[in-house]
Amino acid sequence: MYDVIIIGAGPAGLTAGIYAGRAGLDALIIDQGQSGGTANTAPLVENYPGFDKIPGDELMKNVSQQAGLYCDIEELTIVQEIVKSSDNSYEVVTHKGSFTSKYVILATGCEHRTLDVPGVAEFTGRGVSYCAVCDGNFFVDREVIIVGGGNSAATEALYLNRIGVKCSIVHRRDKLRCDVKLQEDLEKNNVPIYWDSELKEIRGEMMVEEAVIINKKTGKETTLKVNGVFIAVGNIPNNKLALDYGIKCNEYGYIITDENMKTSDDNIYAVGDVTGGIKQIVVAAGQGAIASDSIQYLLI
Repeated sequence: MYDVIIIGAGPAGLTAGIYAGRAGLDALIIDQGQSGGTANTAPLVENYPGFDKIPGDELMKNVSQQAGLYCDIEELTIVQEIVKSSDNSYEVVTHKGSFTSKYVILATGCEHRTLDVPGVAEFTGRGVSYCAVCDGNFFVDREVIIVGGGNSAATEALYLNRIGVKCSIVHRRDKLRCDVKLQEDLEKNNVPIYWDSELKEIRGEMMVEEAVIINKKTGKETTLKVNGVFIAVGNIPNNKLALDYGIKCNEYGYIITDENMKTSDDNIYAVGDVTGGIKQIVVAAGQGAIASDSIQYLLI
């Protein structure tokens, strides 16, 4: 039996494994894919302490190798369910077999909502981005558009505007869905908005060069010369395991935790993007450390 099983091998899960192992806990990390999570897809990470610039896959390879020194890692293993046993241990059922542990940490992450638009997949990482904080510095003094109309889109637009990116918002309605204060801030900062419009196509050679938008009311198409397209239409938390078990989530589907990253079940913790909040590698890593540190004291 393991002391803790960590489901998810992104920054949060791997860091939880490192801290668990260094605390003397017998830990296992399970991931349905390869170690690294969505951080592997970041072309360049410039805001992780200790590195001026580093490709996301290289950073996560380093973290994964370090985690492997302290705990077992099972990649390409799909977790099907979590079952609580009569002795209050947990059976983590996978398509390769079952594992048991005293505690579980959910580090299952979330996925960006995307758009089924020509060019989006092709130019992801080459001008198409889902994170202004991650990639905004690449576009200082350049033209970009942000697709969306909620709090995320408004916040990203204001952030890009603040660091010197020339950004506009493309929104499919005639009114933003974000908080009134954010709308006031957008107006105060003169952020242009293309109302009643949707992204139709992204074009370019090696990188994004232009975006075609269409006004839903008039049918008019407009070609914008831009260097980047930020898609901010929401995220989908990977919360199925939590919901199936009965762990409480908020109205957006993110797992609710306390300050120690404990969920509504006393022996199940959740860390990283699946808990909502600021979706950054450094934040996820910090939460992973908090969860494992909390569990080690319970096992003393």
